[in-house]
Amino acid sequence: MDKEEEKLLKELIEFDDDFPKGIYAVPSPKCLPKYAIRRIAKYMEENGIEGPLSKEELKQFRIEPKGYICKEVQCVEEATHWLATFDDAIDGCEVTPFQLYRIFHDKYDDEHLIIDDNGNFSLIYLWHEGRFVVLEETRK
Repeated sequence: MDKEEEKLLKELIEFDDDFPKGIYAVPSPKCLPKYAIRRIAKYMEENGIEGPLSKEELKQFRIEPKGYICKEVQCVEEATHWLATFDDAIDGCEVTPFQLYRIFHDKYDDEHLIIDDNGNFSLIYLWHEGRFVVLEETRK
Protein backbone atom coordinates (compact mmCIF):
# COMPACT_ATOMS: atom_id res chain seq x y z
CA MET A 1 0.00 0.00 0.00
CA ASP A 2 1.48 3.34 -1.00
CA LYS A 3 1.36 6.56 1.08
CA GLU A 4 -1.66 7.96 -0.82
CA GLU A 5 -3.68 4.81 -0.12
CA GLU A 6 -2.60 4.80 3.54
CA LYS A 7 -3.65 8.44 3.91
CA LEU A 8 -7.04 7.74 2.32
CA LEU A 9 -7.59 4.69 4.51
CA LYS A 10 -6.74 6.71 7.63
CA GLU A 11 -9.20 9.45 6.60
CA LEU A 12 -11.95 6.87 6.01
CA ILE A 13 -11.34 5.27 9.43
CA GLU A 14 -11.46 8.70 11.11
CA PHE A 15 -14.69 9.46 9.22
CA ASP A 16 -16.26 6.18 10.36
CA ASP A 17 -15.11 6.81 13.95
CA ASP A 18 -17.22 9.99 13.95
CA PHE A 19 -20.28 7.76 13.60
CA PRO A 20 -20.03 5.22 16.44
CA LYS A 21 -23.12 3.29 15.35
CA GLY A 22 -21.88 3.18 11.75
CA ILE A 23 -24.88 5.06 10.42
CA TYR A 24 -24.76 8.20 8.32
CA ALA A 25 -26.87 9.53 5.48
CA VAL A 26 -26.37 11.42 2.26
CA PRO A 27 -29.12 14.03 1.86
CA SER A 28 -31.23 13.67 -1.27
CA PRO A 29 -31.89 16.55 -3.66
CA LYS A 30 -34.66 18.91 -2.58
CA CYS A 31 -36.60 18.18 -5.76
CA LEU A 32 -37.25 14.55 -4.77
CA PRO A 33 -40.25 13.56 -2.68
CA LYS A 34 -39.67 12.71 0.96
CA TYR A 35 -41.55 10.33 3.24
CA ALA A 36 -42.81 10.90 6.80
CA ILE A 37 -40.73 8.15 8.44
CA ARG A 38 -42.19 8.52 11.95
CA ARG A 39 -45.73 8.33 10.58
CA ILE A 40 -44.77 5.21 8.58
CA ALA A 41 -43.30 3.56 11.69
CA LYS A 42 -46.42 4.39 13.72
CA TYR A 43 -48.69 3.06 10.95
CA MET A 44 -46.71 -0.18 10.74
CA GLU A 45 -46.77 -0.64 14.53
CA GLU A 46 -50.50 0.09 14.82
CA ASN A 47 -51.32 -2.33 11.98
CA GLY A 48 -48.84 -5.06 12.94
CA ILE A 49 -46.94 -4.76 9.64
CA GLU A 50 -43.43 -6.23 9.68
CA GLY A 51 -42.45 -6.19 6.00
CA PRO A 52 -42.17 -3.28 3.57
CA LEU A 53 -45.23 -1.24 2.64
CA SER A 54 -46.72 -1.42 -0.84
CA LYS A 55 -46.42 1.53 -3.20
CA GLU A 56 -50.09 2.29 -2.62
CA GLU A 57 -49.64 2.35 1.17
CA LEU A 58 -46.56 4.59 0.87
CA LYS A 59 -48.46 7.24 -1.11
CA GLN A 60 -50.25 8.50 2.02
CA PHE A 61 -46.88 9.33 3.64
CA ARG A 62 -45.32 11.03 0.61
CA ILE A 63 -44.36 14.70 0.97
CA GLU A 64 -44.10 16.42 -2.38
CA PRO A 65 -41.22 18.87 -2.85
CA LYS A 66 -41.79 22.56 -3.36
CA GLY A 67 -40.32 24.37 -6.33
CA TYR A 68 -39.13 21.45 -8.47
CA ILE A 69 -40.02 17.82 -9.05
CA CYS A 70 -38.26 14.94 -10.79
CA LYS A 71 -40.11 12.76 -13.23
CA GLU A 72 -38.44 9.57 -14.37
CA VAL A 73 -38.07 9.04 -18.12
CA GLN A 74 -36.90 6.03 -20.10
CA CYS A 75 -33.77 7.25 -21.90
CA VAL A 76 -30.97 9.79 -21.73
CA GLU A 77 -32.29 11.64 -24.81
CA GLU A 78 -35.48 12.57 -22.91
CA ALA A 79 -33.75 13.50 -19.64
CA THR A 80 -32.47 16.78 -18.26
CA HIS A 81 -30.66 15.12 -15.35
CA TRP A 82 -29.32 11.79 -14.16
CA LEU A 83 -29.93 10.62 -10.58
CA ALA A 84 -27.14 8.34 -9.35
CA THR A 85 -28.19 5.43 -7.11
CA PHE A 86 -26.32 2.75 -5.13
CA ASP A 87 -24.87 -0.35 -6.76
CA ASP A 88 -22.02 -2.81 -6.20
CA ALA A 89 -19.60 -0.62 -8.19
CA ILE A 90 -20.09 2.53 -6.07
CA ASP A 91 -16.57 2.38 -4.63
CA GLY A 92 -14.20 4.52 -6.64
CA CYS A 93 -16.97 6.21 -8.62
CA GLU A 94 -16.86 9.92 -9.23
CA VAL A 95 -20.54 10.43 -8.43
CA THR A 96 -22.53 10.61 -5.20
CA PRO A 97 -25.61 8.41 -4.78
CA PHE A 98 -28.93 10.27 -4.79
CA GLN A 99 -27.46 13.43 -6.26
CA LEU A 100 -28.63 14.96 -9.52
CA TYR A 101 -26.23 15.52 -12.42
CA ARG A 102 -27.21 17.74 -15.34
CA ILE A 103 -27.03 16.05 -18.72
CA PHE A 104 -25.26 17.87 -21.55
CA HIS A 105 -25.42 16.93 -25.21
CA ASP A 106 -22.15 17.14 -27.14
CA LYS A 107 -23.31 17.84 -30.69
CA TYR A 108 -19.88 17.24 -32.19
CA ASP A 109 -19.55 13.67 -30.85
CA ASP A 110 -23.33 13.18 -30.58
CA GLU A 111 -23.16 11.88 -27.03
CA HIS A 112 -24.68 12.79 -23.69
CA LEU A 113 -22.39 13.65 -20.79
CA ILE A 114 -22.61 14.64 -17.16
CA ILE A 115 -20.11 16.57 -15.07
CA ASP A 116 -18.94 14.30 -12.24
CA ASP A 117 -17.93 15.26 -8.69
CA ASN A 118 -14.41 16.09 -9.90
CA GLY A 119 -15.70 18.53 -12.52
CA ASN A 120 -14.92 16.22 -15.45
CA PHE A 121 -17.22 15.30 -18.31
CA SER A 122 -18.28 11.68 -17.87
CA LEU A 123 -20.31 8.85 -19.37
CA ILE A 124 -20.56 7.10 -16.00
CA TYR A 125 -24.32 6.76 -16.36
CA LEU A 126 -23.63 4.00 -18.91
CA TRP A 127 -22.28 1.58 -16.27
CA HIS A 128 -23.36 2.98 -12.90
CA GLU A 129 -26.89 2.50 -11.54
CA GLY A 130 -29.13 5.53 -11.80
CA ARG A 131 -32.30 7.00 -13.25
CA PHE A 132 -32.88 9.42 -16.08
CA VAL A 133 -35.18 12.21 -14.94
CA VAL A 134 -36.67 15.47 -16.11
CA LEU A 135 -36.43 18.28 -13.59
CA GLU A 136 -39.56 20.44 -13.80
CA GLU A 137 -40.50 23.61 -11.98
CA THR A 138 -43.79 23.47 -10.09
CA ARG A 139 -46.25 26.30 -9.59
CA LYS A 140 -46.38 25.90 -5.80
